[in-house]
Order: sequence, then C-alpha cells, then structure tokens
Amino acid sequence: MRGDTLAHHMDLQDALARAQAGDRSAMTELYRAYAGPLLAYLSTQVRRREDAEDLLGEVFMSAMRDLGRFEGNLSGFRAWLYRIASNRAVDLARRTARRPEDPLAIAIERPGDADPASEALGRVDRERLWRAVMALPGAQRQVVAMRLAGGLSAPEIAEALGKRVGAVKALQHRALLNLTKALGGPYPGAPKGRLEVREAKSD
Repeated sequence: MRGDTLAHHMDLQDALARAQAGDRSAMTELYRAYAGPLLAYLSTQVRRREDAEDLLGEVFMSAMRDLGRFEGNLSGFRAWLYRIASNRAVDLARRTARRPEDPLAIAIERPGDADPASEALGRVDRERLWRAVMALPGAQRQVVAMRLAGGLSAPEIAEALGKRVGAVKALQHRALLNLTKALGGPYPGAPKGRLEVREAKSD
C-alpha cells in the first residue's frame, strides 16, 4: 500500500472508530469517502439515477442507526455498506416493476482522485464500459460493479454478498469474458457470441 493510500486508510480507520463512539463529523468523513463509489454501484443495480440517490441516503441512514452494533475493521465496514446497498436495491426491485427509462443513469460524472475504475478502463470509453456492465446478467453485474465502482476485493465482495470467495471469482471471470466480448477485445478462451449467463450458486 503506497504511503498516501496508507495514510488515507488510517484516517478512515480513525474516522470509523470515532463514528462508532458517536462522533457525527466522523460519519460525514466516511460518507465523503464512500458515497461516490456506492452511488456508482447502486446506479448499476436500479433503473433510475433518482432511485440510486434515494437508496444511497437510505444506506447511510441505516449505517448510522446500526453503527453501534457493527464490529469489524474498515474493510469489514466497507463490505457492510455494500451489503446494505445490495439489500436495498433488491428490495426496490421487488417493489417496482417499471421498465428502464434510461439504462445509462450512471453515477460516474465525478469519479474523484481515487477512481478505482480508472486502471480497469484503460483506453476504453467509460460510457461504453458501463453500458456493457449494465447488460451483464444480474450476479455478474453486481460483482463487477462492486469491483470497478467500489474497488472492493474478492473477499470483501464475498462478505457483502454472502457468497464464497471462489464463487465471486468465478462470477468476476465470467463478467470479464462478457465485458471483453462486448467491448470487442481479445480474451483467451472466450467463446464467441452470446453472454455467459451461468451464475455461481449462492451459499
């Protein structure tokens, strides 16, 4: 971990401890650190940008309410936020059955200095990438969005989704095959044609 990244990590770990002790300004620090990536993730899971913004508020309200019961480090906290976000998105999908009005209501306008998607994007246009992400089968979309938008590791994604790490890696592998095909790039062993729609079984 680079020095500046390590310092940032330690600052957020300190903010988490202060927030758990009831410091509201510390929760604001955590919000600033995670709201952008969480909004980007939620925007791949729901139909409209406004829904994603509403859910983001719900995620942090829920986190503030239950923070006293949270036990774990910063990595666990980040996975916990994404688990809340995932559950909220599923709840919304169950409540609504409307068709997508704008499948590109993606919250990538302000990726910030530490954009976790930037390395993965390479020379690929961000809009094309996120169109391809939106077209992935559900579980693949969820995993790759957490990876690209949130920068979560496979163990963190597994914790957020209640899956085994191996299942997450399998979903990520199939998602990368599909994304590479959708974006027209070569990927060794990638069959031509339709999307790989097999999903890893939930544990």
